[in-house]
Amino acid sequence: MKTVKPNELERLTRLDPAIRFTLLTGPDEATMEAVASHLIGLAGKDAERLDLTGTQLSQDPSLLAAEAASMSLFSAARVIKVELSGSGDDGLAAVEALLAADTVINPVVATGASVTAKSKLVKLVEGSDHAVAAICYQPDRRALVGIAMTAGQEQGLRLANAEAQLLVDLVSGDQALMRREIEKMALYLDAGPDRQRQVTAADIAALGAATHEEDVSECINVALGGKVRELPEMLATAAAVGVAEIRIIRALAIRAMALARLRAEVDGGAHPATVVSARTSGIFWKERDAVTAQLHIWDSVRIARLMSRLLDCERALKASGTAGGVLFRKLMTDVAHQAARAR
Repeated sequence: MKTVKPNELERLTRLDPAIRFTLLTGPDEATMEAVASHLIGLAGKDAERLDLTGTQLSQDPSLLAAEAASMSLFSAARVIKVELSGSGDDGLAAVEALLAADTVINPVVATGASVTAKSKLVKLVEGSDHAVAAICYQPDRRALVGIAMTAGQEQGLRLANAEAQLLVDLVSGDQALMRREIEKMALYLDAGPDRQRQVTAADIAALGAATHEEDVSECINVALGGKVRELPEMLATAAAVGVAEIRIIRALAIRAMALARLRAEVDGGAHPATVVSARTSGIFWKERDAVTAQLHIWDSVRIARLMSRLLDCERALKASGTAGGVLFRKLMTDVAHQAARAR
């Protein structure tokens, strides 16, 4: 079956029994996980969920087909979620067995951000009548506003266009975070399908006071942009409002991975501004200028070294009895100084 758009899957009201395997991939993990959650939800709120990894499938290629043909002992329905890593080809044999099986009663939903359109797995899916694939890109601002309004309706919230735009800007286009904030707002306003509530700008402002997304984003841009003088005050502000160090490190790692992906296109001859402004870049519009500047500063070698240090720092922050906080501040300072020298 041909690749479809993610919103086509989000509009489904029931699972197609002919589709055994749904593959979700692409640079926008928020959209990918939102679509996966929707499809899994269509199996029913009481459905049993089985989680598998690509590593498990590579170790036992018959596992997926066997589980997809097995009835649940605890529920009338069952759904299988697979988390793929890398190209996803480590699960190729397992998916081949699934699509060739005589009997399949449990749908499989697989996600893998690194699986590309040229992978063997995607080609397999496109050639099968029992599988479908969707590549998830970062929605533009207009689409995100629509997603916010629809997600609000599902929670019993009436979001006007202006308020939906405020919410999208608040979370810097992070769809997963936006959905979580909508859920929290529904609880705050005691909203539900039978209790519709109108969301005001004041509600959005109150929500914004607790998210601190702007603080995290600013820390990332100050460090990667080489703004050495601004860094101490920025880190102090983030700490004062309760932003955890590990949250900044993880957000910085996500940005580093995005830079690595975009830098490969720049190294291939594309201009940084063109790469960042492309629909497939996965960069929210508010961050495009900052990311474009960072692509001029950070080459592939520097990005690879940065990602290695970020991993070491996260491990130190999670381990007890280590100087994780000291390592965090040193890393942020080193990153800013390195960027300043490369500007």
